[in-house]
Formats: sequence, C-alpha cells, structure tokens
Amino acid sequence: MGSQVSETDFDLAPLPPKDVVLSLRTGKIRPFGGVKGLFSAINKQPRHGKVQLTANGFASDERQYVMHRSPDNAIHQYDPRHYEAWKKILPDRGHKFKIGAFGENISSAHLSEDNLCVGDKFRLGPEAIVQVTMLRQPCYKLNHRFEYKKMSSLIQSTGFTGWYYRVIQGGEVQEGDQIELIERINPRWSLKRLHHILYTDTNNMEAISELSRLEGLSKEFLDLFQKRLSKGTENMNGRLLGDFAVPWQLYKLAEKTQLTPRVRKFVFKAEDSNIDLESLQFGRFPHVRLRFGPDSKFTRAYSVVSGDMRSFELGIARDDNSRGGSVFLHDNLKVGDILEVAKGHNAVIPILSSDQESRSTRHIFILGGIGVTAFIGEIKALEKRSANFEIHYAVRSREEAAYLDLLPAIRTTVYAKSEGRRLDVNTLIPPPNDCRDDCFKALVYCCGPSSLLTACRDITTRLGYPRSQIHFEEFGGAETGTGDPFEAEIKATGQVLKVPREKSLLEVLNEAGFEIDSSCLVGNCGTCTVDVCGGNVVHQGTALEEEQKESSMLSCVSRGQGKIVIDC
Repeated sequence: MGSQVSETDFDLAPLPPKDVVLSLRTGKIRPFGGVKGLFSAINKQPRHGKVQLTANGFASDERQYVMHRSPDNAIHQYDPRHYEAWKKILPDRGHKFKIGAFGENISSAHLSEDNLCVGDKFRLGPEAIVQVTMLRQPCYKLNHRFEYKKMSSLIQSTGFTGWYYRVIQGGEVQEGDQIELIERINPRWSLKRLHHILYTDTNNMEAISELSRLEGLSKEFLDLFQKRLSKGTENMNGRLLGDFAVPWQLYKLAEKTQLTPRVRKFVFKAEDSNIDLESLQFGRFPHVRLRFGPDSKFTRAYSVVSGDMRSFELGIARDDNSRGGSVFLHDNLKVGDILEVAKGHNAVIPILSSDQESRSTRHIFILGGIGVTAFIGEIKALEKRSANFEIHYAVRSREEAAYLDLLPAIRTTVYAKSEGRRLDVNTLIPPPNDCRDDCFKALVYCCGPSSLLTACRDITTRLGYPRSQIHFEEFGGAETGTGDPFEAEIKATGQVLKVPREKSLLEVLNEAGFEIDSSCLVGNCGTCTVDVCGGNVVHQGTALEEEQKESSMLSCVSRGQGKIVIDC
C-alpha cells in the first residue's frame, strides 16, 4: 500500500535514467467484462515493428470514453514493477497482473510516478517528443477488469495509477526504442505529489491554486483544480463505482444429486446474502455463467432450471468428449465447494405481443438431451396461461430423459433412440403463419446438440421465419466453437493462422499471443468479438445483431469458411 506522507515530505523529484520501450500495445473498443452495455479498449494487443504516433496517439489505438480521446491522453504508460506489488496485495488474482493488464500503451523498466513530473518532456524513439500531462484517474471499469469491486479504490489509494502523455512531435515508435528525458519544467511537481493533492491533501488550497494554472498539466486536471477552488472537492464515487455491478460473485454448492446416468442436479447458494432486488430475478430464458477448476480455468454457461440469484438449480450433463468442464463438475466439485457465478445476459428473444398471447399462437419446443433445461421456466409459464404449445424431446432413452417429470405429459412427445424413434424437424416445423387447418402463428424454440440447432435454423430460414418467431439457445459442449478447419489472416501483419477442426478461433488467437478477452465462451456476451475484413463467416451465438455480423464475428463460437481476414 502507499505510505503516509505529508506535503512537506516532497522535494525535488529524482531524474529518471534513460529507458527503453519494453512493450507497445494498441486496442480496439470491444464489449467488456461480460457485462451487457459495457465497452472498453483496455484489452490491448502487442504491436511489433514500427507504429506511427500522432497527436491522437498510436495508429489503430481506440479510446471509448470521450474524455480519453483528448490529445492530453494520447499515450498511457504503466510501471510494470507495480504488477509484482499487486500480486502480493491480491494474491488470489495474481494471474491477472501482467504487462498490458491496465490497458497501457507502453511500459518501461525505470519510469514511475516517483521520478516523473508534470510537464516532463521525453524523446520517444528517434523522432517523437511526448510530454507528461496527468495521472490516470482509476474508474469503475478496472473493477470489472480485475473482477474485484474495490479495485478502482485500491488503485487510487496505492498510487499505482500510471500516467498519460500528450504528443508534441509525432514519429514512428517500436519496442526497444529509447525513452530519454529532454526537459523538466516542474521539478517540484512529481506525479507522486500530484497524487497526494488529488486524493489525500484535497483541501490544500495553496497547492490547488498552483495546480490550477500549472504549465504542462492536462486541461482535464486544470479544470478539476479550478473547480476545487470554487466548489470544493468533487464526488469521486461515480468514477470509482460506476453503474454496472461486478458480475462475478461467490457461490457455494449446496446440493448435488444424480438424476439420470449422465445428468446431475446442482444447487448453488450465494455466499453474499445482500443481493439487490434488481439483480435478484432472472430474465425470461435464464442462464448463468460458472467459473471453476484449477486457476479458474473453466468458464461455462448453463440454463437455470429454477430459483433466483440467491439460490438456483442447474441440470448438467456429463460429456466425456467435451473440453473438461462437465467432467470436472461431475467428478471433482463437492458439496460445500466455492466457485464464481455471474448472471447470464438476456439474449435477443421473441417478444410476445397481445395477439401472440392468444389461442392463435402455437409454441413449438424442439429439445435435444440436456437442452430441455433451457425452456422449463417458459413451458411452466405457458402451461399456467393455458397457452397452445407442444414439446418434442429427443433423448437416448427414457431412462436418460432428464426433467421429464416437469413436462406436461399430454403435450410432450418423447423420441427415444433406444426405441427406434427419431425426431424429424421437417415434419414438426410448419410455415410461420400456418393456415392449413386453423390459421395460427408459430413460435419455434430449440435447444440441443449443434446438429439439431442447424437443422432447425435451416428449416426456419427456408420457410421465411422472422426473428421474432424463433428462439434458439446454445450453451456449448464438446462442439462449441469447433467445426470445419479454416485459415485466419491477421490484417495488420499478414500472419496466417490455421484453425483446426477441434479448436475455436479464440483458442488459436490466444495461443498465438493475441490475448483476446473472453467471458461466456458460448457466444452470448460479445467480449471476444473480432473485426472481419474479408471472407465468409458461419455465425453462431446470440451476442451480435445482424448488422454487426457484416463486419464482426464471435471468435469463441463462429468460424470462417476457407480463409478469412480479421483485425483484432
């Protein structure tokens, strides 16, 4: 933690030694933190070779927050030595603290908040000249970045914030270039002292008055200190806390029961009973994301059978051919064990209007195996309204038909492979507005293995179903993100990555060192989105709107055809 100091403790800041660029990174605005509506460009990728630097920052580096687009915020630097300190402060999150985690553009070995001053000018590489303008003020997005609701406050209190530069003269910069101080205009205003006035000695009007007109300081900070002179210290809660709750919370496994030879019932209860009412209830087709296993290596999404965020039930099938998540839950997770849970995103769903609520609507559920869990709540709601619906449930055998007792028998047809019965979607899905007998509007719901989903998609597309009359749920398994092999060319470098049949594009990109953020891993959140610059894509998942699919893809589940060109 930062040590306690007073204003009298600050003297002339030491001169920094010559330094070199250890890492250079740029990033694009992406969905962020697995939270609906939250975006950031914090996940920056390493750039190798020369990168053009202008007054607006490095080429291809984007900034989501309007204030961050100021020329005063052109470059963000972070002292990599802080990462070792963070590992000691938050050891359970130690794997998150590595170069790039704070969204910095550059890092070097010797520059820090202690030996830099406001207004310091540096030669960066052979041509560029940059000037220190301000500290980074930590905001709530860092809570999501590190999945700790007090992270932004902790960064502020430690002083491990990083800093910004404006660009005085542009040029080309690359890793290994020198960083050399060429002018110091405010030797008594180290960034450490600036931090002290910002967050500790906040009523020191003599210092605030000096800062309100300090040469080299950013316009944002000049305005902040001028307002402090007239109105007092600003409220920092909005910046530190934000309007988005950190999604991941701790839950305990309260019950684990065998339902069928392959399916077990898991009941989880929240460790923190103080869940706000707005976050308590699930949406219409509820699901949650679980993070578990050694070093939290597994992240999976599952439909909720019943309950709310205080306590809920999942039905999980063991898949010996999967990526290991279901096997770990079945074999290793014990009652009393703790794992992380986040509420799933509300997918785009058919909205029932008043005419759809009438008897002229037929709800058709086509379910395969454990896919039954996706619609149990919806089926119960329709049954309560005496709606017109039918259920088609494909299973290996009746013995393996999980949750069959929760489905109304009179409306359910079971297709058991062991009995020689086969579910043929061609005979089950009518035209969207069927007038062969009585006229009705059909709503089609499907969840199951990818072959079943593909068949339903093909038929509803061929019959001209509008999006408002279909709803497919896909929560992954052995086949998630896998399929026909293809190649992905990286636009910026020309590098061609081969994506084999058994791996997702996301896996291949991360193995190649691109550090693509991800959250749900099943196409529901959009965190892993990459830009598509050329080629054809087979889109999966629900996170992208149709318009977005023209230029983007979800790297966790979607696949290219032949060869595609991407930018990440």
